[in-house]
Amino acid sequence: MRRFGVVALCVVLGGCAAAPKMGWVRVDGQSARENPVLTTQFEVDKTSCLGERNKAALSGVTVASGGLAGAIAAQERNNAADTVGQGCMAEKGYLLVKEEEADAKRAELAKVAELKKQQETAAAAPAPKPKKPTSKPTVAPGT
Repeated sequence: MRRFGVVALCVVLGGCAAAPKMGWVRVDGQSARENPVLTTQFEVDKTSCLGERNKAALSGVTVASGGLAGAIAAQERNNAADTVGQGCMAEKGYLLVKEEEADAKRAELAKVAELKKQQETAAAAPAPKPKKPTSKPTVAPGT
């Protein structure tokens, strides 16, 4: 029984040790590093979504027994709460990416945002008016 508990603990902890460092990027590709307005907005959004995540973590049935079942239930609840938090941040315009991929993803998202802006501008522009047919001069026969 004790060996089973040690194996379960290793499985749970092993999942945490292998996780890469993650960070948030804005879906519009802008960087908040040197922009105090975007930095403040990120902090507000992150705090709001953390609250949503915590509410999700507190809801539902709690498995009070220890052992493998309790560890698995806690991990599943944590994963579900993380999903709620990520969904909240996505609604506010952020994606969670690996930190080493953040700059490349930010550049990709900036290109997509620029393309979207161009498409929206083109869609909002008035359609060109059709040209009026020009009348051709009539030429008398034999001239």
